[in-house]
Amino acid sequence: MQTNWERFRDAALVLVGSGTVKQRLTDAYQAHLRDVAPDDLPRDLRAPYSAVVTALQSAQRTGSLDAISAAVRKMSEADAAHHAEAIVRIFAGLNEAPAASRPATVLRAVPLDDEIPAFLNRA
Repeated sequence: MQTNWERFRDAALVLVGSGTVKQRLTDAYQAHLRDVAPDDLPRDLRAPYSAVVTALQSAQRTGSLDAISAAVRKMSEADAAHHAEAIVRIFAGLNEAPAASRPATVLRAVPLDDEIPAFLNRA
């Protein structure tokens, strides 16, 4: 199961890819952010994310377009870019969140199975 940090990272990678900003915004939300609840984010990031979700869920399904695609299609390029920027800013905010909320990274100079070399063990 992915963490919200990983979901926003993956969404940000989609947003910097190729294609129109509207298509990238649609793809990023549908593939990575659809299941993120605003209440699962740090308090200061909830309002910006709620605004993005509200904008992306503001339309009804029309023809062959689902509700998200229809909402983004109705947006101006500037509005779509604004929402894409908000997603990247939320990702940056998650990077600034306390370390306990991010995935732990463990770095080891030697494998767990090996003994510590004598020159490192003199301390």
